[in-house]
Amino acid sequence: MDQQQLLAEQLSRCQAGSKEAFAWLLSEYGPRLYRYFYRTCGRPDEAEDLLQELFVRLLEKIRLYNHQGKFEHWLFCVAANLHRDRLRQVSRTGSVVSLQKTTHEDLTLADSLAADDPPPDRHLDQEQEVADLQAALEQLPPMDREIILLRHYGGLSFKELAAHFQIPTGTALAKVHRGLKRLRKLMRDDYEIAQ
Repeated sequence: MDQQQLLAEQLSRCQAGSKEAFAWLLSEYGPRLYRYFYRTCGRPDEAEDLLQELFVRLLEKIRLYNHQGKFEHWLFCVAANLHRDRLRQVSRTGSVVSLQKTTHEDLTLADSLAADDPPPDRHLDQEQEVADLQAALEQLPPMDREIILLRHYGGLSFKELAAHFQIPTGTALAKVHRGLKRLRKLMRDDYEIAQ
């Protein structure tokens, strides 16, 4: 059974109320969605809240979903809309409160979704690289950041990006290309300053 057939079967089972199928969706898409949310907002607690909210909405709306081979596109578009809603909330209220309090001893959702930990001697270097990437992403204009993240984490095609942002396909391609070029320059500049 190929991946599309498996996804169609799991969605069908999920729509019929299968908890196991919903758990499969969570394990299949949760890590990428968490990384997408983390890159868009820059805070693990906020990324966890957004991921939880996304899967609550998915659980509520899954019966209405009509699968035509575009689930991943649909899911990441819902994620992008949730993030935009959160940004509007922050602009109105000034802050976002985490729905989940944790201590250093507690395992958070981010801990449970972490994929393939690096070797211990690589951990500090990787943390710095992630922090540098996050800092560079935050310097990009919001639309450029979002389009790059949807392309990278959401796996959206340029045609799907164009439809989502209501822009021509060539414009989507150019925005991703220019955004990545700007991101590389920001990271290179930060690296040269640190040296």
